[in-house]
Amino acid sequence: MNRDREPEALALSDEVRQQKLAKLLEIEGYDDIADLAEAVFSDAVSPAICCNPDCNYTCEMEPDQDRGWCDECRTNTTVAAVVLAEMI
Repeated sequence: MNRDREPEALALSDEVRQQKLAKLLEIEGYDDIADLAEAVFSDAVSPAICCNPDCNYTCEMEPDQDRGWCDECRTNTTVAAVVLAEMI
């Protein structure tokens, strides 16, 4: 195994992507993705959520993060909101 290789981005179905984005909007208190995107694009960080099926851990990460570290699962499965929304 080549340890220098970066992990690949998560392959998420549209259904999982939408479910996780809806959960993240709920947790963060946004009414819709437009409100969240406005906040993200005016800042250097984005809300992110773990995309493992049984985890909804959230944190703040870089807006382009597609495989961030989940402190709960101990895996690289945390994805930023604008990536989930396929805005970037």
